[in-house]
Amino acid sequence: MPIKGKVVDTEGNPLPGASIIVKGTKEGASSSTSGDFVINAKAGDILVVRYLGYGTREITVASANGVLNIVLEAQKQDLSEVVVTALGVKRSEKSLGYAVQKIGGDKVQTVKGVDLGTSLTGQVAGLVVKNSTEFNEKPKLELRGEGVLLVIDGVPYGNMTLRDVPADDIESMDLLKGSTASALYGSRADGGVLLITTKKGAAGKGFAVDINSNTMFQLGYLAVPEVQSSYGRGQNGVIDNDYVWGPRLDAGNTARDWNPVTKQFEDNRPLVSVGKDNLKNFMNTGIVTNNNISIAQTGENGSFRIGLNHIYNKGQFPNQKLSMMNLTSGGEIRINDKFKIESHFGLSRRSAPQIWGGGYDNQGYLYQLVMWTGTEYDIRDYKDYWVVPNKTQNWMYTNWYDNPYLIAHEKLNGKTENTVNANVTANYKFNEAFNLMLRLGYDNYNNSETKRNPTANIFSTRGGWNARGMYSIDNTTGYSTNDDLILTYKKKLNKWSFDGLVGGTIYYFADQGLKSTTRNGLISPTFFSLAGSIEAPTVVPFHNSRQINSLYGRASIGWNDAVFLDVTGRNDWNSAQPKSSRDYFYPSIGSSVVISELLKFPEAVDMFKLRGSWTIFKKAFDPYAINSVYTTNTAAWNTLNAATYPNYLLGENLLPSSQRTWEIGAVGYLFKKRLHFDVAYFNKYYYNRQTDLKEKGNTAYLPNSSGFSMAIVNTKETYERRGIEITVDGSVIKGRDFEWYATMNWAQQHRYYVDIDPLYSPDDLWTKKGERLDTYKASYWLRDPQGNIIFNNGSPVESDYNKKYGYGEPDFSFGFINSFRYKNWNLNVNIDGRIGGLMYNYMYDKMWDTGTNPDSDNEYRYDQVVNGKNNFVGKGVKVISGNVTYDKYGQITSDTRQYAPNDVEVGYQDYAQNFRGGDKGIQNESFVKLRELSLGYSFNQKFVSKLGLKRASFSVTGQNLWMWTNFKYSDPDVDTENLNSPSQRMLGFNFKIGF
Repeated sequence: MPIKGKVVDTEGNPLPGASIIVKGTKEGASSSTSGDFVINAKAGDILVVRYLGYGTREITVASANGVLNIVLEAQKQDLSEVVVTALGVKRSEKSLGYAVQKIGGDKVQTVKGVDLGTSLTGQVAGLVVKNSTEFNEKPKLELRGEGVLLVIDGVPYGNMTLRDVPADDIESMDLLKGSTASALYGSRADGGVLLITTKKGAAGKGFAVDINSNTMFQLGYLAVPEVQSSYGRGQNGVIDNDYVWGPRLDAGNTARDWNPVTKQFEDNRPLVSVGKDNLKNFMNTGIVTNNNISIAQTGENGSFRIGLNHIYNKGQFPNQKLSMMNLTSGGEIRINDKFKIESHFGLSRRSAPQIWGGGYDNQGYLYQLVMWTGTEYDIRDYKDYWVVPNKTQNWMYTNWYDNPYLIAHEKLNGKTENTVNANVTANYKFNEAFNLMLRLGYDNYNNSETKRNPTANIFSTRGGWNARGMYSIDNTTGYSTNDDLILTYKKKLNKWSFDGLVGGTIYYFADQGLKSTTRNGLISPTFFSLAGSIEAPTVVPFHNSRQINSLYGRASIGWNDAVFLDVTGRNDWNSAQPKSSRDYFYPSIGSSVVISELLKFPEAVDMFKLRGSWTIFKKAFDPYAINSVYTTNTAAWNTLNAATYPNYLLGENLLPSSQRTWEIGAVGYLFKKRLHFDVAYFNKYYYNRQTDLKEKGNTAYLPNSSGFSMAIVNTKETYERRGIEITVDGSVIKGRDFEWYATMNWAQQHRYYVDIDPLYSPDDLWTKKGERLDTYKASYWLRDPQGNIIFNNGSPVESDYNKKYGYGEPDFSFGFINSFRYKNWNLNVNIDGRIGGLMYNYMYDKMWDTGTNPDSDNEYRYDQVVNGKNNFVGKGVKVISGNVTYDKYGQITSDTRQYAPNDVEVGYQDYAQNFRGGDKGIQNESFVKLRELSLGYSFNQKFVSKLGLKRASFSVTGQNLWMWTNFKYSDPDVDTENLNSPSQRMLGFNFKIGF
């Protein structure tokens, strides 16, 4: 018979998602958002009621009359929450001497876009997610300014990304912050670890089917470039095939121009502005669908789960289509009380026939539509892009630029990616103290990227494209294995607790590839094959491999459940290092003291602890980075091949890069767990740093007289990374029917020079002890003592030196996560941002040069083009006498210059292309975003039961909904600007049903 009831806490607040099971049977139910449930039971049956963080209760059913009111009491486990730590070992949070932050899987299972990483933005203090606006580009995750190692069910796979993990598969995520938390993972975990635990069965006992579907449509833009629409293509007011400094539009002028209908040049074509919205008219409405179905079973001796996830993304540009399929399965089986086996398998496939989009050097769509073409044409008239198929395009330009529709459908760059991963973990429990775990992990990938264009005399050929036709295929394959054998020990003697492990890991990674490209065109317009190459194709192979053998151990001691001490050690043998330094050791030590267990605190303080830790971290060279090898070129001279000696030298006795990290922190729970805070300060010292060949700030340059450009050495230059992380969360308002739970994450980290290498460090004013590494320096316009721009012959004068503008990294990042619940309604609002930092705005700055910048549409340009006046006078001064001298850093040593107001007339175009916006394109990249929003309703248990369901909900969802920034025309979220594609606003709906 149906038994009705309600699960609440001691204050009468409903506990949604509580598990109710008839003891000794598979009959079960879960409470709704209002705490209500219905379960089939008979008089005398015992209901077992469980809820995370609360004590379990057993209730005997007396009769079917009335409604059971079940009150659960919160457990006193504030800092005893179990979290997943290094090597997949579960430990009590209060025993840890380092920072860990946990995210429930449900936080990323309603607003589901293309990438799981986007939903993590702002969720963790110190985790920065840089989200790209480009099609098929993955978000970049940085923890404490460095990379994040992805670990899935305890396995640090070598080829997996977040795209291989469906959001609906995730049970929980644990972020281990910094080197002290990730020391047992060795050199692969420089910034920290993202530990993902996947679901292995149904939430409660029995069989379950769950469907979760989210669909979102593009609804406008957060950032999109604007262009001036008063002047057409050309230079100095005359129509031409380059730049957009041409004639005035909508002024009754005519010119010889291209007719897209007759597909030829014609005289007396009217010069009218019809293409101000060419970019928007060219783009499509973007769509994202993310659908997941899973079946699961949980029983007394095991469980299983199988899930199928499909993501479809229709991009904002024509012919952009991405299809992602993930098939996953997992489960566990308990052979007996001592032996348990669990496993996980995943199969992923992603394909996109055309990923072309933004980028200046790539000559992408914004290059064609925003940067280098005017508004005297309507792009929609050029959808029929052929004059003669596969030979001549319907386009007014005859160099550099192509019909964007031809690019979309004929100049194709496609990708197909396949990934397989699997792991099996066996645990044997000898007794209450000892457990032996064997874990085997394997993954592989098989990817293919193709590029092709017909023999259509295309003009945008940067990046290897060929006007005579081109076909290229780049096939890459690889695999990794990660195998662990770990013995753990756990014992409690009176007030003392002992916890430890010893183990070993063998990690092997290998990949290889072969890229082949036709040479000098195709023998037939659409014969897209290496066999269609006019000359012998270019073939470039590569191979990569590395093996790391490791032994490690951890010893933990606790006293009175209040004082804890951890000591760990790991030794690696890394094949990428020279034999003399192939093995190296990582020690760490950490401690946690629960002060509230030792001293009497006010009643408002439930728990308070202090923690601290220290570690040494090592990072080896990349495979083959220290091999001095020749570079070969085929047919470099006629039919002769060539080999080139490298342009760098190798130092002697090369060591791994080293880092020493220490951190301290405090954690507290107050007001009966209504409020929680976590504060951390860390200091990471980098020394014995390996230089590289990337020319991005860590390169040891050599003088030209040496015959070489660079050297790979262990530099004496050192620096520190210092940071603060703060998390505050809790129930702002909590009542019977309404609750507002909020989380604020805030973090700051910067790098500072400690020691300077006298030989290899740059010799400038900003590379010295105490200065920040992210100092933003660039050339500047000369000014007089009053700050006026100095002109020479009517043009502003640029300095031969650089100056400091500020800093490139943000002052801080933050996330403000809000969850509101009212009866069966719930509202989730996620806001995040990065404040401070400078970045070069390529789009805004370059538009001054090309003539499309809206700010260039002014009276001075009108005077030059319409009235024929070259009488623009820049505001500033000119030098009338005297001289100035500088030292080698650009500092003035003597100055006798005298000034007068600038009065030299020049043409406005020449001035604007030189001075541009006056800021050298350097702009503040601060932004705040409304990242995600969902408004949902969970249907009550009585209603869904009539439909044969266990649960059902519907939500309105949105992602990337609003942004504040002063960075012009482009979204600074990705932390770089290179004609980035417009930033889309997405809005849609989600529904979930469970059987």
